[in-house]
Amino acid sequence: MQNQYTKRKVAPRDAHPCLVCLKPTTCVLYNASIQDWFHCCELHLQDNPQFAKPVYPAGYQDALGELAELKRALDAQRVHGSGSWDAWVNRLISRKSKSEDDKGKESEKDTAKGSGKDSDKDSDKEPSPDGVDAARAYQQALDRVARYRENLRTYSLSQIMFEGRLEAQKRASALKQRRQREQEAYTNTDPDELQTKFAFPSVPRP
Repeated sequence: MQNQYTKRKVAPRDAHPCLVCLKPTTCVLYNASIQDWFHCCELHLQDNPQFAKPVYPAGYQDALGELAELKRALDAQRVHGSGSWDAWVNRLISRKSKSEDDKGKESEKDTAKGSGKDSDKDSDKEPSPDGVDAARAYQQALDRVARYRENLRTYSLSQIMFEGRLEAQKRASALKQRRQREQEAYTNTDPDELQTKFAFPSVPRP
């Protein structure tokens, strides 16, 4: 017996009441190991560890670890100011303010234009390739984690809920066996055997 339920979808015409809120839903949780299934709203599966917890594949933990490392690297770049977007914008604004102060002379205009071109070239080079690559890698890792969460189909019920489902399965199985025995006893009854075993009352004679 495994405490793993797979989320499936059924047609709208096959919707049944939710196990929790009794509202009609097309979401079904199915456990192949104990042949158990029940309808449940997807809302109850989100951030509800008292009811069910998601079961992610092994790659999800690796993706989370990579995402955390890239996040720390980006935070370190922002602190040191190397290759960060804010530092590049601040440098660009300071260069523009300097060039505006030097607009009084024609020769200095040319110099300002030349320095502006140089600054544009420098700005094209900034932020640094390391910062861009780190931001791109962080976004890719973030997308990978989002895909894992979007494609999640396996859940494990809480211990109390799982034990309750097992008890319900046992009761349903015992009731089924009892009905089967009663049906077999009814269909296998021989009329001649009944007459020999039991004395039926006769009509009293006058």
